[in-house]
Amino acid sequence: MIWIVAYVSSVVGAFLTILAMTIIRNDQRHSIGRIGWLGLVLLSPPIGLILFLWLGGRKISAEHETRDLVDIPAQPGNDEPPRDDFEDLLLHRGLHRPTAGNQLRLLAGVAETRAAFLELIDSAEEAIYVTTFILDDREAANRIVDRLCARAEEGLQVRLMCDGFGSFQVSEEQLERVRRAGGKAERFKPMSQLSRLAYLNFRNHRKLAVVDGKRAILGGANLVQEQIAPHADEDSWLDLSLWIEGPAAVQLQAVFCSDWNFETKEDLPPTKLEDYDGEKAKHGARLTVMPIGPDGPDVILDDFWLYAIHQAKQRIWIATPYFIPPPLAMRSLESACRRGVDVRIMVPQESDLRPVDYARFDYFDDLEELGATLLRYPDKMVHAKVGIVDDRVALAGSANFDLRSFFLNYELSVVAHDSETIALLADWFDAMSKKCAHGVTDRSRIRAVMATAVRMFASEL
Repeated sequence: MIWIVAYVSSVVGAFLTILAMTIIRNDQRHSIGRIGWLGLVLLSPPIGLILFLWLGGRKISAEHETRDLVDIPAQPGNDEPPRDDFEDLLLHRGLHRPTAGNQLRLLAGVAETRAAFLELIDSAEEAIYVTTFILDDREAANRIVDRLCARAEEGLQVRLMCDGFGSFQVSEEQLERVRRAGGKAERFKPMSQLSRLAYLNFRNHRKLAVVDGKRAILGGANLVQEQIAPHADEDSWLDLSLWIEGPAAVQLQAVFCSDWNFETKEDLPPTKLEDYDGEKAKHGARLTVMPIGPDGPDVILDDFWLYAIHQAKQRIWIATPYFIPPPLAMRSLESACRRGVDVRIMVPQESDLRPVDYARFDYFDDLEELGATLLRYPDKMVHAKVGIVDDRVALAGSANFDLRSFFLNYELSVVAHDSETIALLADWFDAMSKKCAHGVTDRSRIRAVMATAVRMFASEL
């Protein structure tokens, strides 16, 4: 009898393995996590198949799947033809022509970023909208929430949203404070329901504060102690955010309103964009607002980077805390190295996610052999997300150079087309790079094995 049971079990196991591998192969766009899931299925076909069907891949709930693209307002009267192929690409992918006449400054230190947030909130006359991936209840975040509460009590329209997964540990009392003051505060897709666990991959990773549709702060900084402390210390992170004043702020506000309305079903109207002024357009930053994720053009970040890397002739400079590129992006970077492009990748020596540090090892090893410059910032967590290609285009915002930002998360970035903004970001990158160590670190066999093992589950990191 035991032999019959063993035989039937082996047949069922083999059938489930073939079934699971077929489903994974057909379902996994962009190879996200494919090897890791196949390994789990081979080790335990029934459990692996069940877990994949529940949690795996680019799984997206019906509400996200049917979500409309965010309605970003175009600038009335702006029918200027694209100035180059990058603007043409983004226009064909469904984004609008760049807005011009934006005033922009970089926020690079924790104290500077904190002061800018407070300045932004205090400058509001009608409405303050803030979204963050992570919110905590320590001094720095409490200070921001205190100011939001004070402005809400003054009668301003205050909206605060944090991600349900990223801010899972923040107490409900932190949000309730805003509500009691007369504002509104919500979690984006809270994790209170078991069914939500199937859609963890689609996190709202955006960080944005915008007031009156006139001024905005966009970038990588969450409302947490390490990123908006009153003074820099050994625990502070190095990040980069942008203060944007001008028509791009109206478009950024539209992204917040779309997220808020999607989550709350409130009809929060965005500010109208002023008519195109040709004289103002001659000055200031030219910016394209790029929403990334289920409410943006499909795989827009992947398209942008593949095109930008292939077009690069002089340089490709990338700053990212987590470097886990999709296969095609990696091959494009390798090709750029072979044709002599100055490829530089800046990461922290040690990030806050140690498995990611292992996962990047093989990528770095391959790129270094081809002539890329690998920059490791010592002692500090570098959380900035910046990309610069030649003197033609730059990208900054919340998106990392990893699978999750390319294909899974809700992200928000701006593309800079003007030479002044590109030079400003390049100067920041160059100053940071002078403090970095170069090259791949420990090449031990143990690290290589760890790198291979972790990369199998790179999309889940």
